[in-house]
Amino acid sequence: MTKRQRSRGNGSLYRRNGRGNWICRWFDASGKRCERSTRTTDRTAAQRILTKHVSDAQLRRDGVIDARADRYAVENTKPLAEHLQDWIRALTAKGITQKQVGTLRVRVEGLIKTTKSERLSDLSASSIQSALGALRTGENALSLQTVQHHLRAIKQFSRWLKADGRLRDDPLAHLSGFNAATDRRRERRPLDADELRWLIRVTETAKSWRGLSGLDRAILYRAATGTGFRASELRSLTPRSCRLHDDTPGVVLAAGSSKRRTEDYQPIRQDLADALAPWIENRKSDEPLWPGRWNEKAAVMLRRDLRLARARWIKAAPSRAERRVRNQSGFLAVVDDAGRVADFHALRVSYITALARGGASVKAAQELARHSDPKLTMNVYTSLGIHDLSKALDALPDTFDDSPQTERLRATGTYDDSSKNTPGRYRPKPRHFERESVRLSAIEGSNRLESVARCHAQKTLATKGKTLDLKAQNSKPPVGLEPTTCGLQNRCSTN
Repeated sequence: MTKRQRSRGNGSLYRRNGRGNWICRWFDASGKRCERSTRTTDRTAAQRILTKHVSDAQLRRDGVIDARADRYAVENTKPLAEHLQDWIRALTAKGITQKQVGTLRVRVEGLIKTTKSERLSDLSASSIQSALGALRTGENALSLQTVQHHLRAIKQFSRWLKADGRLRDDPLAHLSGFNAATDRRRERRPLDADELRWLIRVTETAKSWRGLSGLDRAILYRAATGTGFRASELRSLTPRSCRLHDDTPGVVLAAGSSKRRTEDYQPIRQDLADALAPWIENRKSDEPLWPGRWNEKAAVMLRRDLRLARARWIKAAPSRAERRVRNQSGFLAVVDDAGRVADFHALRVSYITALARGGASVKAAQELARHSDPKLTMNVYTSLGIHDLSKALDALPDTFDDSPQTERLRATGTYDDSSKNTPGRYRPKPRHFERESVRLSAIEGSNRLESVARCHAQKTLATKGKTLDLKAQNSKPPVGLEPTTCGLQNRCSTN
């Protein structure tokens, strides 16, 4: 048996049981002890191999050789499926839900399979771009919105590879997204207040579905449109989550049930709190308010109740003609005339749209919707109709106002044209125009009387002037009578 040599910074060689290949041992650049077989029984050759390992470690310690390049090379030898499995474990440990992790895995695995990538070096922007383009063609072509989700998943995977030190650079960093608005296959429509009233009223007396009675579903719809919670978030609520008797009533959503993984206190209206209080009065504090797995078929449940409510609404028409009109309308329809659909998540769209219609600020709507980006709140979840947009036009200034009232104001000198274009200048409101019209009518009346009196005075003056001329011809008055005529004119003007 060969005695092991103690390392003096140059490594050491030994053989197990005194026979076989020489094994070299040395310390790498990080100070970690390394041990590897030289695969040779020749001591001289084994010594040269050991010397190379020791010199490479010294060069890496001195910074001549980048030690990270070795790790990149080692990581590249692993199969890409192994890296994907490590990423999935990292997501799970981070607290991402199993449903979301499964969705991300399916999307990334599909793109990797399409590009036929086996190693990290096979990942490239051009190959992923081609794979995304393939998703938009064929019989099962996906919409741009869905393709955008696939792109986000694969880019999330590539960012993790770089952050974990497995790739030097992110090869997909420069890939840009798509304009999903040009190819939106499915757009949810908000339900207005009248539709929600009919839906809740009819559902209260409907039959049970998946363990939920009609009253339970009606309260569920009211809670969804009053909080904006998703189906899975509503399913996690318990009586303990409801703070209905606080100064500001609200519902507490646990961090583990929230999509953004933070505990949220969602304020609600007092009428919703009054409706929830008697309904949860006799329930256990830790049992779900809406038990069961109804959230997996929430869209089916809502559409079923929508069809029932629409049938009742049409049947309640007072006449046959009205019934025919209601049949052709999109009231309570699952799919409206614009092709927008109604499902359970449309109740969240209804909640956010109602906030926008009610005049809530962008920041307030974003906080109540629990979104990290206000663009998502305004562009995706807010659906305003043409009537809502036309009401917003009332805030624009009137740049072409030639009404008679305006002309009168210009005539009296009380109208300022610069108020239309100068910020902060006073501009008369419509109710002010009404006051001015009453005031102007009185002014016009007095002006009319003055003009009549003036004309009468002029006629009288002319008549008296003719009389004086005739007297002058007959009596030949002396010079100096002209001031008398002037005196009459002055007296008439004074009167």
